[in-house]
Amino acid sequence: MVLHNFCGLDFGTSNSTIGIFKNNRISMVPLEQGKPLIRSAVFFDYEQEKCLLGQEGITKFLTGTKGRLMMSLKSILGSTLMHEKTLIENRLVSYTDIIGYLIRHLKVQAEKMLGHEITDVVMGRPVRFHDYDDKKDKSAQITLEEVAKNQGFKNILFQYEPIAAALAYEATITKEQLALIVDLGGGTSDFSIIRLRSNHQHDTLFKKSTSKVKAQPHKNRLEDVLSNKGIHIGGTDFDRLFSLKTIMHELGLGGKMQGISNQIQIPSSYYHDLTTWHTINSLYTYQTRRAVQNIRDFALEKRPIERLIHVIENQQGHNILNEIEQGKCQLSLNPNVNLDFSFIENNFRLSVKRKTFEDIIQSKVEQLIQKLLETVKEAQISSADIESIFFTGGSTQIPLIRKAIENLFPTSKIIQGDVFNSVGKGLAIDAQYRFL
Repeated sequence: MVLHNFCGLDFGTSNSTIGIFKNNRISMVPLEQGKPLIRSAVFFDYEQEKCLLGQEGITKFLTGTKGRLMMSLKSILGSTLMHEKTLIENRLVSYTDIIGYLIRHLKVQAEKMLGHEITDVVMGRPVRFHDYDDKKDKSAQITLEEVAKNQGFKNILFQYEPIAAALAYEATITKEQLALIVDLGGGTSDFSIIRLRSNHQHDTLFKKSTSKVKAQPHKNRLEDVLSNKGIHIGGTDFDRLFSLKTIMHELGLGGKMQGISNQIQIPSSYYHDLTTWHTINSLYTYQTRRAVQNIRDFALEKRPIERLIHVIENQQGHNILNEIEQGKCQLSLNPNVNLDFSFIENNFRLSVKRKTFEDIIQSKVEQLIQKLLETVKEAQISSADIESIFFTGGSTQIPLIRKAIENLFPTSKIIQGDVFNSVGKGLAIDAQYRFL
C-alpha cells in the first residue's frame, strides 16, 4: 500500500486548518470540537502548568484562569518581534516556539487521522507578509519554514493563499473560466486573477507515467495566473479601529489631563496597545499601573481612567477585543449591536449601528479596493473579463466590502467559498499535485 505522507497546512491569523489525502480524496482534519479548524490561539495556563490551544485556551483565559493568552501570532511574522522572546510566567520563550506549538498540534492531529507520519507539506502564505519591505517579506517565509522543520516536516513548499483558494474552487467547476479570487483574512487581504480549468481539462495538464497520471502540474500552468496582489489589512485591523473609535473613548482616549502649565492630551499609547492582540500583555505590569494611576490624578474626567485602571489591573484587554470581534461579526448580520462591557462596570453597554462601523473602516476598505484595482490593471484585463468572483476568508462577510467589490464587477458570477477551509483544502490539493 502506498503511504501518502503529505498535507496542506493553512496557518492563519485568526484560524488554522490542515488537509490530507486519504481514501483517494482530500479530507480536512477535525481540530476542535469535531470541526475542521482551530482558533490560532495559544494559552499558557499558570494554574495547571500546561499549554492549551484554540478556543479552549481562549475560554479558559476569558473566564478568569490565570495565564498568558497569545493570539494573532501570524502577524508577528515579518515584524520586529519575529526573533524575540517573551516572558511566560518565569521563563523566556521565543515567539517562533510559540507558533511551533500550534503547528505541531496540526501535524499530530493530521497524522492521527492519516495513521502514519507526515513529512511533506505545502504551507500557505499571503502574497505579502510585509507590504513594502522585500527583505522582511522573505524573512517571514524563511522563519515559518524553520518553524515547520522544527516540528518534524522535512519537505516544505509554499503556495500563495489566494492561489490555494483558486485550486479549491477549480475542483468544483465544469468549464474554463477567468476568476478573481478574493481572500480576506484576519491579518492580510489577497487578490488573484487566474484562469481556471474544468476537471476534464485539468487532467490534460499532468504528465503521464507508464501506469497512472502522475500529479505534477504542467510548467505552463503558471501562465494561468495573470496577477497576484496583497496588502497587510485584515479583520484584526477592523477590530482595532472599531475598538479605538468606541470603547477606548469610554476608557479615556482623547481625554485631557492637567499638565505643568496647561491642559494636555492623555497619552494614547495605552489604548493602541489594548487594541492589538500581541501587545495587550505588555500593559499588565506594575509600571503601567502606576503610570495610569498618576494619569487619573491629573485627568479632567476621572471615571474613564478608573475604567482603564480596572481593565489593566484585572487583565481584561483580551475580553475587550473578544467582545469587539464578536460585535463586528454580528454587525455583518444585523443593523446594530449591543457591546457588553459589564465585566468592566455593571450595566456598561454600548449600542453601535452597522453604519457607524462602516464609517470607521471606510478608509481601510478604500485601500483594499485600490489594491484590487491594481490587481486588475496588472492582469491587463477589464472588469468585464472576470467571469466569476470567489470569496473566501472571514472578512468577506462584511457587507460593505462585499458590496464594494461586487459593484466593480456587475457581470461576474459571485461564488461564496468555504470561509475558513477553502485555503486549507486548496493547499492539500496543491500538495497532492506536488508530492504524489
